[in-house]
Amino acid sequence: MNRGRRVIALLRAPGGALLCALGVLGAARSIAAQAPSGAQVEARAEYTGARTSSLQVGAGLTLPAGRYIRLGTVVTGGVATHGGDARGAARADLLARFLLDPFRESPVGVYGIGGVSALYDGFEETRPRILLGVGVETRPRGRRVLAAEVALGGGVRIAIVLRRARRSGR
Repeated sequence: MNRGRRVIALLRAPGGALLCALGVLGAARSIAAQAPSGAQVEARAEYTGARTSSLQVGAGLTLPAGRYIRLGTVVTGGVATHGGDARGAARADLLARFLLDPFRESPVGVYGIGGVSALYDGFEETRPRILLGVGVETRPRGRRVLAAEVALGGGVRIAIVLRRARRSGR
């Protein structure tokens, strides 16, 4: 069995998505330890509204890939509900943020989000999704920045994000 098929089989196995999400989180932590000073670690809480709705919390790591682009990964876990039944849920995202104001010239920064997700909700098989959205980031308060995001990817996602502020720019 080739490597791609083994990964898909792992993701389809019960708890496979959660195991994958934990692996991504471990990798993100390792990257954070070696990352340049521009790395941003974040915590998030999200609601996803779809046929199967979910409420999840998670963590992410974003690295600069130029003045206007930030590349990152996000891993979340929580509870999904469908027809009155509740089950565990997990998600892993690989994403890019395109900043419209990377130099923090205005108090509020708007950015676009694009990427891919692997979703597991306990009701259906693990499935990939395209992620597209927008976010708004406030000015830093101490060493933290608060952001709100709305995205499409496995349903409508609404997230509140608390990330580490960069020393210069967004």
